[in-house]
Amino acid sequence: MGNDGGLSLVEVVISLAIVFIVFLGMSAGGLVVLDQNLRNDMRDEAVAVAETEMQHVRNLPFDNVVSATDNVSRRIRGVAKSFNVARTVTSLDGGNRQVAVNVTWTRTEMGVQKSYNHQIFTIVRQR
Repeated sequence: MGNDGGLSLVEVVISLAIVFIVFLGMSAGGLVVLDQNLRNDMRDEAVAVAETEMQHVRNLPFDNVVSATDNVSRRIRGVAKSFNVARTVTSLDGGNRQVAVNVTWTRTEMGVQKSYNHQIFTIVRQR
């Protein structure tokens, strides 16, 4: 029998198996990238929530700057996500107060519930 230069069935099956293994590895890497991207989106939204709360505090009259808690719901990739916002006010002296805004949220990663937080500070002065 002469060699016609084609591939045998065994060579084709081995080639397909190698391609399948490569794509399987690439898909696992893609899932990790998607997971990290979603985690970053949630962190970015928490930073935005904290900044919004801080701007609200800066616009309040000095006597109304007090500790408070709130829940904020935002849509991330079409899914509603809840962020807990805690504002803590510490009086430094009669005319200055330190304001800490702490935003916390939870996320399920590999079947385990994990908690995250983002905290920012400012000082508010009486005018």
